Amino acid sequence: MSNFIAIDLEAGGVYAVSGGTRGGAKVLHALAWTNTDEEPPPPLSAETAKSFGEALRAKLKDAGIAPAPVLVSVGRDRVILKELRHPPVPPADEPAVIRFQAVKEMSESPDDVVLDYVPIGDTSAGAGERRAMAVMLRKDVLNAITAMTTAAGLKLAGATPRPYAVAAGLGRAFALGAAPAPEQKTDTVAALTLGPGGGEFTVVRGGEMVLTLAIPAPVMVSEAMLVAQLRRNLTVYAGQHPGHPITAVYLAEVGPGWAGRLETALGVPVHDYDPLAGAVPKVPEHLRGRFAGAVGLLAAKAHAADLPINFASPRQPRTTGDPGKRRLLFAALAAVLLVGGSLAVGVLLRDWAVGGVEALAAERDELKGRIEKGAAGAKQADAIDAWTKRRVVYLDELHDLADRMPGDDSIRVTEIKSTPGQITKDGKQPVQANVELRVAAVAGPPVHDLVSAFENDNPRPEAGKVVNKYYIGTNPTGGGALTSSGSSKHTQGFTVKTQVNYREPNKYDRAPKFTPPKRSWGLPASQ
Repeated sequence: MSNFIAIDLEAGGVYAVSGGTRGGAKVLHALAWTNTDEEPPPPLSAETAKSFGEALRAKLKDAGIAPAPVLVSVGRDRVILKELRHPPVPPADEPAVIRFQAVKEMSESPDDVVLDYVPIGDTSAGAGERRAMAVMLRKDVLNAITAMTTAAGLKLAGATPRPYAVAAGLGRAFALGAAPAPEQKTDTVAALTLGPGGGEFTVVRGGEMVLTLAIPAPVMVSEAMLVAQLRRNLTVYAGQHPGHPITAVYLAEVGPGWAGRLETALGVPVHDYDPLAGAVPKVPEHLRGRFAGAVGLLAAKAHAADLPINFASPRQPRTTGDPGKRRLLFAALAAVLLVGGSLAVGVLLRDWAVGGVEALAAERDELKGRIEKGAAGAKQADAIDAWTKRRVVYLDELHDLADRMPGDDSIRVTEIKSTPGQITKDGKQPVQANVELRVAAVAGPPVHDLVSAFENDNPRPEAGKVVNKYYIGTNPTGGGALTSSGSSKHTQGFTVKTQVNYREPNKYDRAPKFTPPKRSWGLPASQ
């Protein structure tokens, strides 16, 4: 049996399991080290990694968990995900192409992050445009994880985002009968994990993670706020994937009655499941759902030779060595011996050097030919660059839209529609998308303020420079009475239309600040 230790690092604690992965994930032991313990786990950082690992080693020993290779999951809030599209390329070149795409769109320095990716959808040789999910983790986080496992006397075998682990764990629950499986394997479902420090909403289709959204800690203080957040998440997914509706939500156990209350509030079937089904019965009921990430790591390892995303061993381009370096070294050595040696040895080395010069000249000509052949590749890279600018980064747009919304709840967005901009006969695309917002408002002025907020995000004109606006022709229409807005005060309906242009990722520079409500442990009773 291939044994591993799977550790899920949460804001509210550390949840670890040990077990085998051969023939399916088998959980043998479990450890919950939470903030309610007498000595809670410290926040993991470069400064605390050593003491964290030493304390973890003692905790694992007390739980009867023997040393083994370690798999670690990190939360959705610690990673950056970018869905990319790229033309078909040979497998050896694919990591380089995806890294090129991702680096252009990230705000972080490429030297500060570790990047891995997983292909999405059809990857057959005959497929046209390819898709991939690129995932980035800051190197200081990975270094802290590595230092922690080293201090614990363990070897890090893999590090992956928690949503990928949760998706694999949900598949294990279907196989064991711990959760009712969807009617079709290709049906779209959502996995929901909750805790005092927040949670994650992960959409899975055919066992493949297609979307994941973090649930912030402040919404956990109120069931009404949690329901509102989940409704927003369902709306975001439906807007991006209208052809694949979510058929069910699977909730990792957080307490009795939650599945029924959420099903009533969301209008979607909600099933609770136990990630530890059939194993370690001594774990308290209120903690069993917190092991969804750790058990999912074992399930992902049992399903494939490697994790779908592994920051400890990311996909790398295949490179070949440079044979000219060795020849240059011999030529330099020959020159040194020629100066200090005798005449006879000098003549011998001179002949050798002549042969080396001829070889280097031939190699120079070969390299020159390679550079000329590579010119076509440079043109392809430029074409890829221009091609990627024919799109809108909708997650950033939704983030900015949320920041533009007034804090007094005077406006509610009820529907978002977006269609690609038309491509003209000369191959140009004047605008990248036509976006239509339908809103319910208490009055007209807040809607006009929202329109002004769009206009204010456009870059300011500069003398002698052409400035491309991000939003063109933003205008509201409507204002008539609504009869079914779902709210007693949002009685006026408006439609806000705008044309959206491509914006570099680092130009999305809004940094909203929210004052979170007072935190409390656990989830309150139904309100």
